[in-house]
Amino acid sequence: MVSGKSHILLKAAFAAGAAQYQRDGADEILRVLADGTKHDAAALIFWNRALSKHDVLANDGYQPETLTALGDPYASTKAHRKLLKLHEPLRIDDLKYDYRGTQLYQNALAPAGFADGMSACLISDDGQYTGMLHLSASHFHSFDDDARDLISALSPIVAELCRRQSSGYPILRLREDCKAALFDGHDSPRPVISREMSAVVFDPHFKDFISYFLAGPAATVSGLWTSDSGTVALEITRTAGVASGKGDVALIVETPVELPFGLTAREAEVTDRIAWGRSNQQIASELGISIRTVTTHVENILVKMAQESRSGVAAVAIGAGLRRLDSHSTHP
Repeated sequence: MVSGKSHILLKAAFAAGAAQYQRDGADEILRVLADGTKHDAAALIFWNRALSKHDVLANDGYQPETLTALGDPYASTKAHRKLLKLHEPLRIDDLKYDYRGTQLYQNALAPAGFADGMSACLISDDGQYTGMLHLSASHFHSFDDDARDLISALSPIVAELCRRQSSGYPILRLREDCKAALFDGHDSPRPVISREMSAVVFDPHFKDFISYFLAGPAATVSGLWTSDSGTVALEITRTAGVASGKGDVALIVETPVELPFGLTAREAEVTDRIAWGRSNQQIASELGISIRTVTTHVENILVKMAQESRSGVAAVAIGAGLRRLDSHSTHP
């Protein structure tokens, strides 16, 4: 087998997990893979179910015109149909016909200087087609049996990553000033690469909130969370436990509070309750202030948000992440 194959697979699995919250994680998989396959170019292409087309998730070495040919055009070829039947990687030399004489090879791969290639169709654990992994090399017979075995072992990892992408699970780029964590509501929270651990995950009430969130259908939720250490803004996104092999986990991104629209802290509290459908009387009761004061706050909020109705304020507040998640911890 390839020297260090287990190490390569471990690094690729870690990169696949990182790709859920860091866009260059998918690119890192291809860079790690080069240690075992010695390819000159590689691409990870996922099947975008929403648009019924193939899109590029990661690319290492292909020029745009070649990359385009390896998407939908390649998917319509006889080689792709064979891949779908076999569920294992295929090299050019494995085909029983002259692939180098095909139109796609002559028009896209040969002009780019590639003499050898290997591809794999990616199938998730539940049997879904999720995309393709392509590798090319400038010399004939570059991909030996060890390289093929490595791709075969790696395929389930990248298939799950492509499935998540095709299902609409967002890939986020984290802000420099944020804290972050991965949490499934059961096991201990896990850190995120190169980010300070989120403090909110240690709030006793937050565990219940994450459990409710992951049990529901929502892909993401954002809002404010107040604890003994203060108020922070949260963006919580459902993502996959690729490296651990477990089900969905929540990516928690915690950033300092930056109230938009020039809102004061009290106006933000009133806005939150408007977003949750509270009446002025209910808001007054919950905050311990008079109805007249609430009315004044509402009027100010309408002006600052440039809205004409409470429903408009609610819509803008939800979009801006102004809901107080800690006040409604059983209803993410």
